[in-house]
Amino acid sequence: MYPCLLFDVDGTLLDTEQAIIGSLSDLLRERNIPYEPEDLAFVLGIPSVRSLPRFGIQDIEEAAERWNQLMERHDYQIRVFEGIEPMLRQVKELGLRTGIVTSKTRMEYIKDFARFDLHPYFDVVVCADDTARHKPNPEPILTALKRLEAEPKDTIYIGDSIYDMQCAAGAGVASGLALWGAYDAGIEANYRLQHPKDILTILEAALP
Repeated sequence: MYPCLLFDVDGTLLDTEQAIIGSLSDLLRERNIPYEPEDLAFVLGIPSVRSLPRFGIQDIEEAAERWNQLMERHDYQIRVFEGIEPMLRQVKELGLRTGIVTSKTRMEYIKDFARFDLHPYFDVVVCADDTARHKPNPEPILTALKRLEAEPKDTIYIGDSIYDMQCAAGAGVASGLALWGAYDAGIEANYRLQHPKDILTILEAALP
């Protein structure tokens, strides 16, 4: 049993891939920056301050703000993955501690996540604003553990990207790859999860 479960947001709880890639494409077209659509997936799961410089963009804050504005055009494409809400409900019924560790800023988290009414299922939320270093550095997970007063050995982090799995490894917690949202199914993880209900299977297998 893992008494503490941490979750990524994009690609794990929410299907945001089309909205992120679509709005980034809009931004690059506005700035006449050439790109290939297949070359944009690397931005999934990392903060804009790390991804935007890869396109030669220097006014990062202004570009990130514009990217957020363009995301609003694609809000209709964001949805909760099937099976997430029932899984979270059962996790809380088991009395486990839960948290979110995301590369979203607090503003992005509120805008994209709050409307789905999933916030009550989580005890803590660690956003990009909350730490000096970001995934794959372990600091975001370690910050969540401190706030939850949880030990790494008692914790599993569920995410969809290599940055998530590296962050988990660095923090000394178990990792679960959310294959329902993972862009690369070959990423190494302690657990490979085909569906959100597989998280419950892991927990049930560990029950005495």
